[in-house]
Amino acid sequence: MKCKVEKLCGGCSLLKLKPSMQADKKKKDVEVLVEKAHLKVRVGDVHMAKNDTHYRNKVIVGFAKDKGKVYSGLYASHSHRVVKTENCIMQPKLVNEIINKITELVGSMKLELYNERTGTGLLRHVLIRWGHKTDEVMVVFVTSQKMFPSRKNMVRVLTSEFPQIKTIVQNINPRKTSIVLQDEAIVLYGNGMIHDELCGLDIAFSHNSFYQIHSEQCEVLYGLAKKMLDLKETDTVLDTYCGVGTIGLTMTDSCKKVMGVEVNPDAIENAKYNAKQNKIKNIEFVAMDSTEFMRQARKYHNRYDAIILDPPRAGTTKDFIECATALNPRKILYISCDPRTQVRDLNQFRKQGYVTNKLELVDLFPYTDHIESVCVLEKKQFNLKPTKKAQRQAQFRSSKMSKKKR
Repeated sequence: MKCKVEKLCGGCSLLKLKPSMQADKKKKDVEVLVEKAHLKVRVGDVHMAKNDTHYRNKVIVGFAKDKGKVYSGLYASHSHRVVKTENCIMQPKLVNEIINKITELVGSMKLELYNERTGTGLLRHVLIRWGHKTDEVMVVFVTSQKMFPSRKNMVRVLTSEFPQIKTIVQNINPRKTSIVLQDEAIVLYGNGMIHDELCGLDIAFSHNSFYQIHSEQCEVLYGLAKKMLDLKETDTVLDTYCGVGTIGLTMTDSCKKVMGVEVNPDAIENAKYNAKQNKIKNIEFVAMDSTEFMRQARKYHNRYDAIILDPPRAGTTKDFIECATALNPRKILYISCDPRTQVRDLNQFRKQGYVTNKLELVDLFPYTDHIESVCVLEKKQFNLKPTKKAQRQAQFRSSKMSKKKR
C-alpha cells in the first residue's frame, strides 16, 4: 500500500506489510513480552480485520500554513508538526470530505491558527467522530477561547452541505498542554451526541467519551470476551473503566446484574442514557475512580462473580489488583490496548493467586504497531497432593500405630 506522506507522518508504521505479515509480527511482539515477564501464557493468533482501511471512527487534525495557505493533517510521530494528510486512507471518505471542507472554510474565514510557542491564536484542533453503522458525524472545534468568530456561518455551511453531521461542539482549551480536550464545552448544533450500532445495541456517545476506534473489530473483541467469560444467569458482574457502558451492556443478557464504574461523569451520563434507550434494566452505573471503587468494595466485602477491566494504555494499579482479587471473584476479564502494561499487571495478579493460560489478540489498529489483547484470569488451583517427604512421614506414623495395636 502506498502513501505520499508515509515517512513524514509515521502513523501507519506497518504500511508496507501484508495483513498476514502484520499478524505474525504483532503475535511475535506479544510473545516476546510474555517470555521476558516469565509468564506461562500461550499467545493466540491475531483476529485480523476484514476491513483494514477507512476504519477510524475518531480523527483529530491540526492546522498550519504553507505560503499563506491553510492546510490540515495529522501530527508527525513524536512531534507537534502538522503533516498534510489529505484524504488519509485510514479515515472514512465522508470524514475526509468534511475535513477538506473545514480546512477550506478556515482559510476563507481567516480564522487565526493557534501558535503553541506563543500561546496566541484561536483554532487548535478539529476532532471528528463517526458512527460506522449510522453514518452520523460529530464535529468538535477545539479553540483557545470562547470567542469564535464566524461560528454561525461555519455551522450553517457544514450542516447544509453534510446532513450526516448531527452535532457540532466547541471545546475550549486555553492551557499550554498537549492534551487536546478540556472540560469546558459549548454545543453549537444538535444535542452534543451521536449514535452508532454496536453488537445490536444503540450506543450514544459525546465528544469526550471513550469509544473503540474500529467499530467492526470492537464487535469481534466484545464477542470474544463474552465467550471467554462464559457467564451464568445468576452472576453479578462488575465492569470497571466502563466508558459509555458498551462492554457491560453487551453482557446484560447473560447474567443477573452488571455494575459499571467510570471516572468520567459525562461518560456515565452517556452510559445511563444507553441503558435506558436499549431498555436494559439489570445494569447500574456510578461515576467514580475504578481503583477507589475497588477499595470501597473490599472495605464493605462486596461480592462479584466476575470483574471486567478495560483500563487506559497505562494499565491498572497495584491497589486495584489487590482489592479485586481480595473480593474472590470466579473470573476476571482483562482487556488491554497495550500488552506491555497488561503483562506487567498479569504478574501482579499472579502474586495474588489469579492466573491465565492464554492471551487472545484482536487487531483494532491495522497497519500500526498497536494490538488489543484480552484474557480471563481465574484463581490458581494449588496442588494438594502431599510431597514425598510427607508421604514417608505418614507411612512411618501408620507403621508405628500398627505395631502398637499388635
